Amino acid sequence: MTRLLALVPCLVLGLGLWAPTAAEAGTGTTSAALLRPVAPDVAPARRLVQREMEDRVVQLVNEQRTSNGCRALKPSGKLRKAARRHTVAMAQAGVMSHQLPGEARFSTRITQAGYRGWRLVAENIARGFSSPESVMDAWMNSPSHRHNILNCRLREIGVGVVLDADQLWWTQDFGTR
Repeated sequence: MTRLLALVPCLVLGLGLWAPTAAEAGTGTTSAALLRPVAPDVAPARRLVQREMEDRVVQLVNEQRTSNGCRALKPSGKLRKAARRHTVAMAQAGVMSHQLPGEARFSTRITQAGYRGWRLVAENIARGFSSPESVMDAWMNSPSHRHNILNCRLREIGVGVVLDADQLWWTQDFGTR
């Protein structure tokens, strides 16, 4: 079965589109769904896996940044909140976009999540990658995504990941206040 695998970066109002090859995208799926209702005793484990995957992306971003002469990004709960909300919205809509129909613009979403007083924001989105390592590999092999990750003017990061219909959806939100 062929899956649609794509990434879309955004730096403030600049947009770009990139679709990775199957080799870049990685393979494998997971059977749990982070969006579907589950028994109460399963929900904490699901949230833990979600947070561990998000934290792993932050770790991988910071490894790339420090090895390329940038300082590590500080995790931001407000950017994570914005990234998670947008990731859930994309998964529910089944559409990967920086602005879904009826949704506020990317910069407004970040402000609405409480990340105020920012001077620069950027966003990378993706779907279909099976792990933090595979999505980071794809982002680093895309010039526009790589630019967002290695933009030394950015200081904070929030990551959201969600699994729906056996597909992982990813958002990285970056900012500088």
